[in-house]
Amino acid sequence: MEEESIFHPATAPLASRALEEARFSVHGLSLRVFSDSGTVLRAVEGLLGYFRRGETPPADVTFYLVSETPSRFPFGDAFLREGSVLFDSRRDGENGPSNEANPFLVYRSWEGRFMADFGPRGSLFLDTAAGLGLGFFPDPEAVHPAVLSNYMFLVGFSEMLRTRDRFLIHAAAVAGNGKGVLAPALSGNGKTTLCLSLLHGGFKYLSDDRPILRRTDGGFEILSFPEEIDVTDKTISLFPALRNLDPSCFRKGLRKKGFSVERCWPGATVDRTVPRVLLFPRVVEEDASRLRPLSKTEAVSRLLPHSLLVMDPLVAAKQFHLLCDMAESMDCYELLYGRDVLSVHELIRGLVG
Repeated sequence: MEEESIFHPATAPLASRALEEARFSVHGLSLRVFSDSGTVLRAVEGLLGYFRRGETPPADVTFYLVSETPSRFPFGDAFLREGSVLFDSRRDGENGPSNEANPFLVYRSWEGRFMADFGPRGSLFLDTAAGLGLGFFPDPEAVHPAVLSNYMFLVGFSEMLRTRDRFLIHAAAVAGNGKGVLAPALSGNGKTTLCLSLLHGGFKYLSDDRPILRRTDGGFEILSFPEEIDVTDKTISLFPALRNLDPSCFRKGLRKKGFSVERCWPGATVDRTVPRVLLFPRVVEEDASRLRPLSKTEAVSRLLPHSLLVMDPLVAAKQFHLLCDMAESMDCYELLYGRDVLSVHELIRGLVG
């Protein structure tokens, strides 16, 4: 731990319980997750499987995720009574993470700590400075594993990453010739299909959905977050490597099927790369894809909505400046993405040549 937390007394009763543990190392950040629920732990392991480690240094960040009601937490009333509401999905949902799968989130701050309230699904309490998260989920088996991991746990984990200068962004990330291509896009604009098109063409894989951005002494780097890729049957039909996979290689998700990139393209995953090209795909009804250069100002305005919701004003300012400075260092384009899904990699290869 980085410092003692006022939450630590709440963890004392957990020490005597039979909690399972998983350990991870996320680009130098040591993470330990304890839970009395196999459902919760498997969900987290599904999200962070690439980073799983048997042994790790002392934890930088620790989460206790238990199947109890949030009333178990002694500071809960203080958040409700004295805390400030930073986000409410019932009011701010158009600009936040909630949708039909993730219908409720009220995010509160109190004395520099945070509470993510998921309604009847439970609550997550965060002391980001101390690297401590406490989650109380009364009925985890009633929640889809993807919601537990990609939403409820990730809300807290992304906050821990940001306070340690690692910023998640909603984008695909690949590398060609050692140069990174970052492709932010909303659903329906071809982000996943483009990622697969570039893997088909020999590019390396970092993430389809949430790579990590970080400053370095000499500039910036994209860090991998290589989860399974979720695809529709239509997307599967476009790529020979996917069509040839045994059906047992696909995991059924909320609305799509997930598969491991390494099953299709062994050795494709890389740990990090230097960002060089910022690419905003947009699907068009044309035979051949084409590129339209973007000014840095337009690129930044398009990039900002793809940064995940940030609650701490100081952290938000740091993330904003990182995105602006990084975009300034990259070549920026809109990709008018046509029907040439199996050959578009040739066009993008020219950008990283």
